[in-house]
Amino acid sequence: MEEIVTIPKSRYNALLEKERAYNRIKSNNSMAGKKSSVKLTPEERSARAKKAVEARIKKYGQKSRGKN
Repeated sequence: MEEIVTIPKSRYNALLEKERAYNRIKSNNSMAGKKSSVKLTPEERSARAKKAVEARIKKYGQKSRGKN
């Protein structure tokens, strides 16, 4: 059974705007990453991927995107 939660309309609108902003950022980042990766050599793509893994390990302590 679903629970109905009531929130003020101003809070609801703020949450909707945050969701829209997040979705715009998410889609733009994805497109930009795909466009830039086409221009890279395989070695450059590999270096970029390794850098991303190192950053993920440093930030979250995980080695892969899957469950550890």
